[in-house]
Amino acid sequence: MLDLIWLVPALPLAGAAINLFFGKRLGKAAGALAAAVMTAAFVIAVFVVAELLKLPAEQRAHVRHLWEWIASGSFRVGVDLLVDPLSATMILVVTGVGTLIHIYSIGYMDGDPRYGRFFSYLNLFVFFMLMLVLAQNYLLLYLGWEGVGLCSYLLIGFWYERASAANAAKKAFITTRIGDTGMMIGIALIFVKLGTLDFGQVLGPGAGRLSEGAATAIALLLFAGAVGKSAQFPLHVWLPDAMEGPTPVSALIHAATMVTAGVYLVARSHALFEASTVALPIVLVVGLATALYAALASIGQFDIKRALAYSTMSQLGFMFFAAGMGYYAGAMLLLVCHAFYKALLFLSAGSVMHGTGDEADMRNMGGLAREMPATTAAFTVGALALAGIPPLAGFFAKDHIVSFAATSGRDLAWVLASVGAFLSALYITRPVFMAFFGTRRAEGHAHESPPVMTVPLALLAVGAVGAGVLGLSVAGGFLARFLEPSVGTAAEGAVGPSEAVLVGISVALAILAVAVAWYVWGSGRVDWLGIPERHPGLAGALGTAFYINALYSWLVQFPGKGFGRLVARGDEQVIDGMVNDVGAGVERLSRVAPRWETGRVRSYALSFAVGAFAVLVVLGLRL
Repeated sequence: MLDLIWLVPALPLAGAAINLFFGKRLGKAAGALAAAVMTAAFVIAVFVVAELLKLPAEQRAHVRHLWEWIASGSFRVGVDLLVDPLSATMILVVTGVGTLIHIYSIGYMDGDPRYGRFFSYLNLFVFFMLMLVLAQNYLLLYLGWEGVGLCSYLLIGFWYERASAANAAKKAFITTRIGDTGMMIGIALIFVKLGTLDFGQVLGPGAGRLSEGAATAIALLLFAGAVGKSAQFPLHVWLPDAMEGPTPVSALIHAATMVTAGVYLVARSHALFEASTVALPIVLVVGLATALYAALASIGQFDIKRALAYSTMSQLGFMFFAAGMGYYAGAMLLLVCHAFYKALLFLSAGSVMHGTGDEADMRNMGGLAREMPATTAAFTVGALALAGIPPLAGFFAKDHIVSFAATSGRDLAWVLASVGAFLSALYITRPVFMAFFGTRRAEGHAHESPPVMTVPLALLAVGAVGAGVLGLSVAGGFLARFLEPSVGTAAEGAVGPSEAVLVGISVALAILAVAVAWYVWGSGRVDWLGIPERHPGLAGALGTAFYINALYSWLVQFPGKGFGRLVARGDEQVIDGMVNDVGAGVERLSRVAPRWETGRVRSYALSFAVGAFAVLVVLGLRL
């Protein structure tokens, strides 16, 4: 079964090709085909992982060589797929959650004129993500990395008739290219320093041969790619605008693909980061700062999908925070749990929009629980899971990370992470009370989504409830023990409060945040609709995510456009001007030539005689 790992990415690729060329002819069968190939890929992935589990822990790394891709002198790169605990975890998440999103999309995209093309792009997205996580070398990983970026452009701008969607797609593509350029330079530097791009040689003996400066440069350049792809500060600005794409796209990007790639990259390359004394602390600071910043920004959003987008940034910040502490298993546990409850939240939001005529503004919702009970239950389960209410998945995943900060002697980081955990519970229960409870604040009626959309919600809710068992603190948790051959074991300290105290603080903060959210947005005692008028400064700062987009406009967009106009003027007046002057000179000469070229022999003879006389005069004068 391990040798059949190539089928896992090949099946979505085949589905993408069939729907791209024959999607119109297939009609509604295009969605069924896309979901079928994803289901088959998931089943094969399960069998592959089961086969991997049969091996001893130290032997759980299998490379499947498909063909040699590049051979030029000493530079050789093969299309090699690596099956180890880290990639196995990722392919289960990508194919499992991705399958449910594909099934949901059958109902959500019903009636769209480009139905087949949508599923082609969706399958292609999954193919590139699978290539990214299964790659055995950095160049093949970069191929998947860039492919995911391409598909995000196609899917975010899928409804390109809307200017906002087209602009959001361009913004995502350009912003992530900034980080990707740094990552590309980092990969080139790996080859320059080590002469290879294979993980086995780079992350094994190769990392130990790097100097401090080289290791730091490589790690930070790779991290630049992770910052862009995972929407960490300051390259986060593309993710909220990405909500212009269809909701299943948002779920796929935020839960199972793309944004999780950065966390995977850091975990996979941990040996390079650990070879530097400053790389991991920078990862920690960036992750924690993003977690706090995005949490505050989410509280100021009234668009339900944008609120969830900032939520994703915050949760990813917690993952990078864990990786920055060297707690890679904790980061991966949160990644797995987050995939379930964030997909559940986004798809539930899509169900709300489906049932309310594409309404996304929570100020126009309220009281939906009576008309959409299944969607309400699903969204509530996802919100409580993210908030960290026991025994749901987020409690185990986030609690492990916060507790690790406390027991490893990082007191300031622990306090700030606890504040972030409180804000997480606050910003995610806010939409629950605003959208589903209270009185209806808009005219019209909502309706529940069809079973093809609600059944995936129910299955994701099961994952949001039960995924936390992977992190139960029995011998470090199953997932931590499984990942140990790939990411090692984090050295937990024994300082700080006891585990019981830490758990009590975590639960108390989550419950307090839920209570505050109920009081402000659910009890009816606070006129939260009037807050923007009473506190315009605060509302403006939170609603615009602290004016970062405006700041970028002043620092980047306006100077960039001005420089572009200057270059264009120089091109027009200098480059084009020189060419035009040459043409004008030739034109002027062409008007003079007919005066000499008369066709009269006597004129030519006279000119010849005058010329000969002039030559003789010059020679005579010289003599």
